[in-house]
Amino acid sequence: MLLACTESPDADRIYINGEIVTVDDKDTVASALAIKDGKITAIGTREEVSALAGARTETIDLNGKALLPGFIAVHEHPAISAVFRNFVDMSGFRHHTAAEAWQALENAIADAPQGEWIYAMGLDPVLLEGLQLPDRNSLDQMAPHNPVFILAQSMHTAWVNSAALAAMGIDEQTPDPGEGSYYGRGNDGRLNGTLVEKQALEPFLATHKNPFNVTSAYAGVLTDLRRAGYTSVASLGFNMPAWLARWASMEYWQPRIRQFFYYRGDNLDKLSGYPEADGDFFRVRGAKFWYDGSPYSGSMVVEQAYLDSHLAEELGIAHGSHGEPVISAEQLRDQFQELNDRGWQIATHVQGDRAAQEYLQILQQLYDSLPETRRQEFVARRHRLEHGLLLSKEMLPAFARLGISPSFHINHIYYYGDALNTALLGPERTQRMLPVKSAFELGMHPTLHSDSPMFPAEPFSLMQTAITRRSREGIAIGQAEALTPSQALRTMTINAAWQLGMEKEIGSLEVGKRADLVILDRNPLSTPAENLREIRVLETRVAGRW
Repeated sequence: MLLACTESPDADRIYINGEIVTVDDKDTVASALAIKDGKITAIGTREEVSALAGARTETIDLNGKALLPGFIAVHEHPAISAVFRNFVDMSGFRHHTAAEAWQALENAIADAPQGEWIYAMGLDPVLLEGLQLPDRNSLDQMAPHNPVFILAQSMHTAWVNSAALAAMGIDEQTPDPGEGSYYGRGNDGRLNGTLVEKQALEPFLATHKNPFNVTSAYAGVLTDLRRAGYTSVASLGFNMPAWLARWASMEYWQPRIRQFFYYRGDNLDKLSGYPEADGDFFRVRGAKFWYDGSPYSGSMVVEQAYLDSHLAEELGIAHGSHGEPVISAEQLRDQFQELNDRGWQIATHVQGDRAAQEYLQILQQLYDSLPETRRQEFVARRHRLEHGLLLSKEMLPAFARLGISPSFHINHIYYYGDALNTALLGPERTQRMLPVKSAFELGMHPTLHSDSPMFPAEPFSLMQTAITRRSREGIAIGQAEALTPSQALRTMTINAAWQLGMEKEIGSLEVGKRADLVILDRNPLSTPAENLREIRVLETRVAGRW
């Protein structure tokens, strides 16, 4: 049956002979779709939709290919990806061996003038088998005349040499910066060149965060997201100035992607007012906070201590460590309350099981302190819990009652599942992590994200992991929480739109919604789950445009 607006019969563009996967409430699959003025005007059969063609209508034959709503990258860091775009890439995504990664750094050092900073990123002993992590002494030997900064793939740890420490005025008498951040030290108390968490890392990255130095790189990141099938991206944390982000998004004077910003830290003053609908292609949604850190730096806050293992020792995780919050409960509660009272949505980084329990207590105290009318508003904010590695399914109902919606860092399973299982958390905790299906069944609108540049922003990789729940080595992890293909697709589309407060405008192919589309070489719903990463994106359109 044809679903159409009747204001004007002539469509600007019609798609026919394809699998139109709408992701509507009934998971309708149609064979034709019409667009006018950047919105969907009809969905149905070829005969029904073709009746809306006029003299200037462009008709596109899909030849059996799949047309879906554009994917929504609900938790990424495009500005940080732009900063790192010019760093030496030492990651396991780029290199097959540890020797290759170190050779890339040595080549950069050899080519650099004396005294010039060398910045690298992506170092990871999990993704590069046999990798020995550096320390101050080894980097001094490698680069005696250049300051060196190497960021871990997790982005929560870095390693520097003596020249870099000296350039920043950091020595053995320098106190740790606090808020869960610290400078690593050896048994002799001497700085060993390890930096852990944001406050320790920020001074080394400050010069690279000048937005005018990374504008072209930022535009490149947005282009990469489009090519991957994304038509919207939410940037959580460090951001470009809004006007510059809008400008960088332009292609032929039209925005190439929708952008949603969440501010943090020094930029929270940009949320001094109340939310406004900034426009169709750019909106500020609210704030981003970190409560804890990463399992790969030992800064994720856990109930049971990390395992003692060679990998844990390599990563600098101390014996008996439970992690430490990067913000006090009182500070988070006060800032959360202030922003919630003004109508802003808040997304909070919460990885560990103890962190999730403490975060729940903070939210429950806030909620209980409100009068009944304000409680309804609190729930309506759709506050978000980010990553949720050890968020237990037993806690989900309490979060659901508070209106909290989780976005899961699902590729922890794919890239790090084996390491978490054998060396960091153990089988019991690993098998219980990332309860996506339970959140789905509670109606919490869960989503999946890549957290790029930590992991590549690849939508089909996220979907495949959520369906198969298998690591790269094939280990099954938490199979009871595996999603169906339809559920996995919804996490990347309509659920993500819901978390952004945009479900009436984007996230599914329905009459009246924005024509944000992606054309694929095959239908992901009928593709074997183990082959989803092979799907190719052929075309992406935002509001019906290239």
